[in-house]
Amino acid sequence: MDEATIRTKVKEIIANTMSIEPEDISDSANFEEDLDLDSLTLLEIAVDVDHVFKLNIPDEELSERLSDLRSLQDSVDLVKEHMSSTGVEA
Repeated sequence: MDEATIRTKVKEIIANTMSIEPEDISDSANFEEDLDLDSLTLLEIAVDVDHVFKLNIPDEELSERLSDLRSLQDSVDLVKEHMSSTGVEA
């Protein structure tokens, strides 16, 4: 799966969680500064991303990585990293 497809799906997940349009999320969006996401909403998005892409990230790792997820690109990178390391194709 290419990066653009992953980015589009992640935007859709964020938009659904926040009740906004995916087009309202820029490719360089920062979760805290641009989208005003709190930690609970970010956790919800991370769990949804894990589910949609069938990454099966262990809870401990997801909790550790959550503090590193600051932007849309960070989320895209996390998906790409786990898809390539596990051979998962969403």
